[in-house]
Amino acid sequence: MTYGRVSILMLLALLLLSVGPLAAQDTECEEGFRFFENELLAHDPLCIPENPERIVTLNSRDFDLLLATGSEPIGAVGYLESIYERNFPYMVEDTSVTYVGFPANLELVLELEPDLIIASPFGDLENYDQLNAIAPTVIPEALPNVEWETSMRFMGDVLNLSEDVETLLAEYDARVEDIIELIGDPSEIEISVVRYFDDGGDVGLQMQLANAFSTDMLADIGFARPAPQALTAEEAEAEFGAAVAVTLSLEELPLVDGEYLFAWSQAPNAEGDAANEDAYGLLSDDPLWGTLEAVQNAQTFQVGGHWVGWGFPAAHAILDDLFVHVAGVDPAEVSPNPFLIENMEATEEASAELFTDDASLVVLEETEDTRVIQHSFGETEIPRDPQRIITLQDQNALLPLLELGRGDRVVGSIGSTRADGTTFFRRTQDYDTSNITYIGGLRSPNLEVIAELEPDLIVGSQAEITDENYDLLSSIAPTIVIEQFTRSIWGSIFDFALLVNAQDQAIALKASYDARVANIQAELDDPSEITVSVIGPLDGGFFYEADRYIADMTVISDIGLTLTPLRQDVVERGEFGSFSIEEIQLADADALYVYDIAERTAVLVESPLYGSLDAVDRGQAYLVDISRFAGLASQSLNAWLDVFEETLLVDDFDRDIIQEEE
Repeated sequence: MTYGRVSILMLLALLLLSVGPLAAQDTECEEGFRFFENELLAHDPLCIPENPERIVTLNSRDFDLLLATGSEPIGAVGYLESIYERNFPYMVEDTSVTYVGFPANLELVLELEPDLIIASPFGDLENYDQLNAIAPTVIPEALPNVEWETSMRFMGDVLNLSEDVETLLAEYDARVEDIIELIGDPSEIEISVVRYFDDGGDVGLQMQLANAFSTDMLADIGFARPAPQALTAEEAEAEFGAAVAVTLSLEELPLVDGEYLFAWSQAPNAEGDAANEDAYGLLSDDPLWGTLEAVQNAQTFQVGGHWVGWGFPAAHAILDDLFVHVAGVDPAEVSPNPFLIENMEATEEASAELFTDDASLVVLEETEDTRVIQHSFGETEIPRDPQRIITLQDQNALLPLLELGRGDRVVGSIGSTRADGTTFFRRTQDYDTSNITYIGGLRSPNLEVIAELEPDLIVGSQAEITDENYDLLSSIAPTIVIEQFTRSIWGSIFDFALLVNAQDQAIALKASYDARVANIQAELDDPSEITVSVIGPLDGGFFYEADRYIADMTVISDIGLTLTPLRQDVVERGEFGSFSIEEIQLADADALYVYDIAERTAVLVESPLYGSLDAVDRGQAYLVDISRFAGLASQSLNAWLDVFEETLLVDDFDRDIIQEEE
């Protein structure tokens, strides 16, 4: 049978006639086609292209496999767009897939001129004749998500990718073995999985059962499950009338108790995320929630929509969660997610540029034990793998090392002192710094304490290491200067990574950040249409920061948002911009963010001139905690992404304040 372009009229005729399935009459196929039969086919065997080039996928699993093998369908069912952009943006970056709606718009499918269609057993069987008239169409039998590996092998057979599928499964199996080795005996650890969601303002709760996707990962590793979740599919059907998930009331919360509890949610947009988050808050406030073993032991974890998944990226993302929360390790260090590596080639190229074009450090020579680093104070030989590091700044030196997973190498750091005399390291509250010695306040290091710690590397910026103290510090240990504040935050982070052999970790941080940026860009469609303004209060007025490399400027630039003309002028002049309250109209924007600095902010926001701003009038002026954005680290950048997600990605956001004025 020849499958050419079918006219719209013919398609409509087929829709009306609803003829029976078109199957190969024998095993002979035209040149370029092969006879395909498989026990999982939901219809008769047929002839399909030997090497299909224009595939339309109406099935989630073959879409997943095509992306996982570096291929790209020309068309896909519509619901996959938001799922992949929100959960696996690195899989769909730089793709040009046409999404054909859900249910699929057959006219759109026709216009794409596919040479193969892979459809879903859920809803597409009734349209099989029409689809098969457009191009050879394959529909598998319905299999539960827990049997995703079987589905992938079937899809591999359809797409002539069987060898690729076995390679991908071997990668998955290797990571499963890695986590088993780390944990020891998984059967001694009980893991529960639930879904939470907004149910009309109330809490919706579902317990995951035998046929849920995540059940396969947990079973492959060998974890124990709470009794209801350990039932077979048949037993679950008999007990609950369902085998994938069962809805529970809050009174039934004890059914989901376990040593560890993973709670996931999935929503199509930011508004849905916010509603689900509100539901989780209600769930957390329920008295029965507090009685759960996992809650009492602080072993409950909110995780993403990948836990509902169906393919390789989702399986590896679940393994990542288990490495982090159960094994207590960074998977990038012990068992990297192959998709976060293979699908960030562009990020790696950009990272390589940062290591060179935007780097202040250069490796000149290296041996088995040492490296010679060129930096702004000359050439310094350092250990190839430093183990006893002194940082001469907390939030700009200690913090990036903590983020890179090298906090255990830091023996001492500059810090700060509270009013009661106790010391602390700024912005590091999410990390264990109990074994790090306080060596003095900012730009006041205690050299005797440093020497007693016997460091093998001292690191700081040009603000802490100067002509006056460099030689003295170098007499204690090799001392490296990392240029900061004159180039991108990422450039500095990559320099720290270079010193401690954490380049992969730095790339992973950048990839995660880039994925979030890409998601915001996709949600906003055209970010440049939105003008944003970030100001701080001054006595009698306000200020704009001039540094183009600080966190807010970095994120605004990366997303592609537009600055106010006044902020743009301040940045271009490179001079701190202070302005009177009478000039506050120049700071008006579609979204206005004001640093919350105690009394000064109160005076500013109580001003009638501030109250006259359109952003204020339309409820798009926000107070933000300035401390969230301090520190040379990805957490500062991600804090701004949090703010922009919370304020810009809402359905009622008005992006026309500035345009309307013009």
